[in-house]
Amino acid sequence: MNEIQIKCFLEIAYEKSFTKAANKLYITQPAISRYMAAFEKELKISLFDRANKHIKLTEEGEIYYDFFRRFQVEFENATEKAHSLNVKKQGEIRLGYIVGWSISSFLPSVLKIFSKEFPDISVSVECLEIDELIQALINNKLDVILTIGSSLDGIKGINREKITEIQKLILYSKFQQLNKEQDITPYDFKDETFYVIDNDETHNAELEIRNYCKSYGFVPHLKLAPNMESIFASVENGLGVTFFDTWGQNIINTPSFKYILLDSNHEVSMAWNKNNKSETLHVLVNEFIMHLK
Repeated sequence: MNEIQIKCFLEIAYEKSFTKAANKLYITQPAISRYMAAFEKELKISLFDRANKHIKLTEEGEIYYDFFRRFQVEFENATEKAHSLNVKKQGEIRLGYIVGWSISSFLPSVLKIFSKEFPDISVSVECLEIDELIQALINNKLDVILTIGSSLDGIKGINREKITEIQKLILYSKFQQLNKEQDITPYDFKDETFYVIDNDETHNAELEIRNYCKSYGFVPHLKLAPNMESIFASVENGLGVTFFDTWGQNIINTPSFKYILLDSNHEVSMAWNKNNKSETLHVLVNEFIMHLK
């Protein structure tokens, strides 16, 4: 259990409403429901009677409510001291994610919640190629990274946590000369060049594209590019296509690009070094999980 769960529990019990409690704590109702579901699972009891329109505490919930009301002051004092120690040890969390991704649809919300609990901790962001992200993490130049889950396979000395899944797509140019303009499928790109970034993940990326195209009855022509910027430039100018995903909103919604969604997803994970025991880092990761799952 943690301070957030206890605060949510006490506020729900006081307001007799998940919605009112969520508004008062400045979090979403789905988030507060997830906090309580996890809290009840850990305690192995039901804290609330949800049978009627108005929520009320169960008998077991009343016992825990009285306990946490008495304990709340001491708990908050202890947490404040622990937070102060962390502030002295680390005043910034360095977050890295894949170049081309746009995460502004959720990152500001995550950071807003995080900063309420840790107002003295700043979060900086850096966008890098996948292999550069992993190297920066290993070399302690980044504290935590957001990346494709498969890119972390075989990496030693890290902790990883699945955050969400995002839909894959084929990105192509509005200048692309295709046989048709509607109801386009992957097979319609059988004569196109598929660009792949040239790095440590090249083999896995090539295998992924080959296997997917094989299911549509063709063998893709693959070509390596030094970085994502080169791939985007090549695709934008009608020289080929590439596999991408729906987090690339700033790219895929550019007027010069088009795309088709695929029936396949990327697993997105966060990773950090095992020797990083920072409480603030773990809270930030949990906020990502709560927000995106």
